[in-house]
Amino acid sequence: MNKWKIKAVELLTGLAFTNKPNPAVIPYVPSKTEISRPEAKHFHRTTPERRGISSKRIYNMLSSLENDPRAKVHNIVIVKDGEIISECSRPGYDVNIRHLSHSMSKTLTGMAIGILCSEGALSLDTKIADIFKEQRIVDKRFLDITVRHLLTMSSGVPFAEVGSVTEFEWTRAFFESRLSFQPGTNFAYNSMNSYILAKIVVRRTGMSLMNFMNSRIFKPMGIQNVFWEKGPEGIEKGGWGVYLSAESWAKLGVMMLSGGVFEGKRILPASWVAESTSTQIKVPEKTGDYNYGYHLWVHKTKDYFLFNGMLGQNVWVCPHNNIVAVVNCENNELFQKSAVIEIIENYLGGNISSDRYSPAASSMLREKEKSFFESRRFAIPKPEKRGITYRLGLRSRTPFDKAWNKILGTYTFQANNHSILPLIIRAMQNNYSGGIQSMTFEKEEQNLVFISHEGGVDYKFDVGLYGFKTNVLNLGGESYIVRVLGEATTDEDGNPGFKLEFVLPEMPNSRYMTFSFAKDERLILNMSEMPNEKIAEPLVEAIYTTTPKLSFAVSILERRLGDRFISRKLESIFSPTLIGVSTNADDYYRIIADEKARADEALRSTKAISAMLIKLTSESKND
Repeated sequence: MNKWKIKAVELLTGLAFTNKPNPAVIPYVPSKTEISRPEAKHFHRTTPERRGISSKRIYNMLSSLENDPRAKVHNIVIVKDGEIISECSRPGYDVNIRHLSHSMSKTLTGMAIGILCSEGALSLDTKIADIFKEQRIVDKRFLDITVRHLLTMSSGVPFAEVGSVTEFEWTRAFFESRLSFQPGTNFAYNSMNSYILAKIVVRRTGMSLMNFMNSRIFKPMGIQNVFWEKGPEGIEKGGWGVYLSAESWAKLGVMMLSGGVFEGKRILPASWVAESTSTQIKVPEKTGDYNYGYHLWVHKTKDYFLFNGMLGQNVWVCPHNNIVAVVNCENNELFQKSAVIEIIENYLGGNISSDRYSPAASSMLREKEKSFFESRRFAIPKPEKRGITYRLGLRSRTPFDKAWNKILGTYTFQANNHSILPLIIRAMQNNYSGGIQSMTFEKEEQNLVFISHEGGVDYKFDVGLYGFKTNVLNLGGESYIVRVLGEATTDEDGNPGFKLEFVLPEMPNSRYMTFSFAKDERLILNMSEMPNEKIAEPLVEAIYTTTPKLSFAVSILERRLGDRFISRKLESIFSPTLIGVSTNADDYYRIIADEKARADEALRSTKAISAMLIKLTSESKND
């Protein structure tokens, strides 16, 4: 078994079965080192009717997105004939703040390769072993891998996404892999193919991928607010890590729709756009309705093509209707099989010119855009005070909510590896805080302040009670915009409860917290996040089925500890319940001792499971 697979099991068991403050298996290198700044609007805004679509159609589409529980949309932008006919964001988000795109980044890397090929600096049939002659290979089939195989996800290299947080030398691990199949004979999606393409751009141009993209694509298109994470080797990640606003992605979609031209400027060769947006390799039926072109997805029966990133990042292009739709989400989905795309296709992919005009529809649409996803709020903001003394500024329109007095104070927690930052972000960034040690609620004048003490560091957040308040979280050298909203509630018996919603407008992830009190002054904290454990289940299954011994051990655990044991463990790390104890509690030390004994007992059994799984993995090196 490859070393990175062994490390993957170590990482997973460290997260699920121990309280390791930092379960990382490789050194940490910060990669999200910038936060977004607002971007100026570019496209002209118009009404749907002026572009031949009824406002009612767009209104119904937005309503369908809001009503479908699978669709967890952040931003959506619809461009028709080069003009924006609709745009909206759910509370806390903005179409002009750059957003992590995940695998939509691949399409950008593909564009760079297309330029190099058109200029003769590279060929699709160039063997990658000829470019990286210094790399050691252990499988002779590597000599057959070409640039085309990387672009079409048909290289057969198994060193994939999980390797990014289990190996430090990505290029070496890629070339030392034993192939899963002969190159070109199968489709196997792998972001490390894109990373190697990024390194090829560096080798062929003598500049970084970002500098090349800036000079040839971004600057000519007026795209200035872009950030691309780098891997541990100092190269842009290629297959993921790009932060762009929805409107900037719309520019790129319009350029591809126009055959490589943007506002009169030739950006990409027309021949490359035509090849990229044509089926180059067929993919398994279970993957969805799209085949694969050159680092983008091509519909199997329609003329649609798609830039796609995990968790619901998409640029959907419909040539026959001259439409580009950009959507950012936090969905439980890995590929282009998406309820959001199905809804967009249903409303924008067919005959869109036969709708009757409705004078009231336009105002209905504008109201829907303003209130988009209001019905799906986790925390409800308080209405501002409206009396004359408030309007004149004689009294605060946003006074402190006295209901929060009940929870003011500091609460300590037993050892854990949880954080304000959602688990998916921490795992992908290899950035762990050291676990939540305590939490504090404070009143500062009329404001509520929340402090999470993690790994010896205080992370302080201003909490909005009448709307989101914007903060910047600096964790381990990485920076994130975090908007926080709080709500004080009561249950049907009149017991107080509290909610905190943490929105990260640059990320396809959110954090939710609910607080309640037990009778003996224990604070019960229920944490959750979106996307949740459902997104991790296929990945975990793939790791645990890498070897017969490991697969057998997991089946034994399932029989002894109950069906869905692994799934239930995933739920517990994505949606944990933590018990806090007020430092002002009369029985503080007794309660702390009780909680420690309970936590130690739970940990003893899970540590044994962790040790067994790691041992079996290590023994399976030759499987």
